Amino acid sequence: MKFKKFITAFCFFSITLATFAETTTTQYPPEAREQIPAALNNSYMGLGLGYTDIPFSNSDLINGFQATSFTNPNFGINVFIGHYFNPYFAAEISLMRPFEWAYANGLNYPSNKTSIWISLFGITMRPTLPLSRRVSLYGLAGLGIVSRHGNTLNNIQTIPSADIATALTGGGLTYAITPSWHLNFGVEYSFARPDEQQPSIFYAYTGFYYLFQPRHLPAYYTSHYIFHKNMIQLGGFATSVFNPNVNKYFSVHYVPIFWTGDLNTRDGVQLMYERNIFHTHKRFSFDWGMSVSTYHTSINDTAFQAFSIFPDIRWWFFRAKDADIYFFYSVAGPTYLTKDNMDNIYLGGHFSFQDLLGLGAFLGKEKHFNIAATIGHYSNGNLLPNNPGVQVPLVISMGYAF
Repeated sequence: MKFKKFITAFCFFSITLATFAETTTTQYPPEAREQIPAALNNSYMGLGLGYTDIPFSNSDLINGFQATSFTNPNFGINVFIGHYFNPYFAAEISLMRPFEWAYANGLNYPSNKTSIWISLFGITMRPTLPLSRRVSLYGLAGLGIVSRHGNTLNNIQTIPSADIATALTGGGLTYAITPSWHLNFGVEYSFARPDEQQPSIFYAYTGFYYLFQPRHLPAYYTSHYIFHKNMIQLGGFATSVFNPNVNKYFSVHYVPIFWTGDLNTRDGVQLMYERNIFHTHKRFSFDWGMSVSTYHTSINDTAFQAFSIFPDIRWWFFRAKDADIYFFYSVAGPTYLTKDNMDNIYLGGHFSFQDLLGLGAFLGKEKHFNIAATIGHYSNGNLLPNNPGVQVPLVISMGYAF
């Protein structure tokens, strides 16, 4: 009898203890920044790959030049962002460029190849007709800007460099895999401008886009990870200390992970401020930032400054008690460069984009202290006819988050 009483008491105690432990587990409600910002609701961003037809011919050459043949690109990539104002209408910005450039062959001797660089920037309306819960048709109509980097032979232009406005149209079909992830099958067509020596551009592609929508969050989490709202960061570099060509290890000829540049920098200092606007519970975050940077060029030691605003995506791949380590990537941050012609290299203009790639860590119990290693790049994304780019090698930074 005593044994039965003991077993009963033990079971009651165990159940009570387990219930108490369960009810005393710390609960963490989702933060406001774990929800998609209202301004991004029904916005989308996407990527496509496909066939290009850009039929350059001798009618596009000037000053009497004639080629024996043309090698025109037949494969391209496009990126696009847009916003649906309602289920039937969106506005979109896009950029398409071939993987390889066009070439005029045999202009002055049989083996000569003269390159013609092309990209197509678009600002379009996107009317949409839903056919079912998953399938929709859409059209495109708006402005296209062809940015063309021409060439010369013996200081005589063969085809001029120019930014050329034209009409851009197209359309396609989308299939919703989920409410957010969509397959996209589309075509784009920019009309020829014979007066500007520019043929039409046809692009047929397949790809995907992600539609931002409100997230379904749990009532609470049983774990907690720190995402500070603000960070101030100061960094610098000198090529006498670090490899000046580290960027090339992340660059593939036609589809780079990152980019190099014709204008090299010798040393520099960067001051950055970043503010987190969205994060998931553990692995992903999105920030907006501002930066002021000063550099010296590698040949003539010319000083110039860069003023940027930029997006920053982070993937937090390691979480520990005293250290959180992340990979970060930032592209297409609008930038103003105080000089556009240095070391005998013309950058195309003062407008540029800032790109960043690197690793960083937040240290300490409250993760206030930051260290990071970054490589950088500035270019105008072929929006301007000249686009040699600026290369910023390895930058070491320290910061404080709050």
